[in-house]
Amino acid sequence: MAVLCCSMVARASWLAVSLWMAAGYSAQAQEGASFQWLVGTWKTLGANPIAERWTKVNDSTYTGVSWAVRASGDSLMQETIQLRARQGQWSYEPLAFGQNNNRPVVFKIIFIGRQEFIAENPAHDFPQRIAYRRIDDRLFASIEGKRKERYLKRNFDYQKK
Repeated sequence: MAVLCCSMVARASWLAVSLWMAAGYSAQAQEGASFQWLVGTWKTLGANPIAERWTKVNDSTYTGVSWAVRASGDSLMQETIQLRARQGQWSYEPLAFGQNNNRPVVFKIIFIGRQEFIAENPAHDFPQRIAYRRIDDRLFASIEGKRKERYLKRNFDYQKK
């Protein structure tokens, strides 16, 4: 029994230290964070591709534009996005045309990794969480949360264009 108890305490301690380190890393990563890995044009594959173009404005602002590419070759602008650092806190701010009275929704970036981030806004109708992760020439993004008491998640797999 004592061995089991010590093992459980060790696991709980390891978990607490891991969570503390992750929180510290996320807080430290806010200062001086770079989203240079996101810069460029990205496009999903398939019949109804979506594209995003990211540019760096300065050390505290990156801008993105998202559009759908139709079979005819025409494109339909979907949203503009800003990644902004204000007072040491990064935010992800999409402005989806025709939604939210054409005003941006602010998502607080809660985690920044080497080539990834997670942003949340629990008060937003959908999504409540947005995540981006780059692996080589691929960019994986997702939106998720609850809509009418149902959990939904949509993944976007982009390739560098």
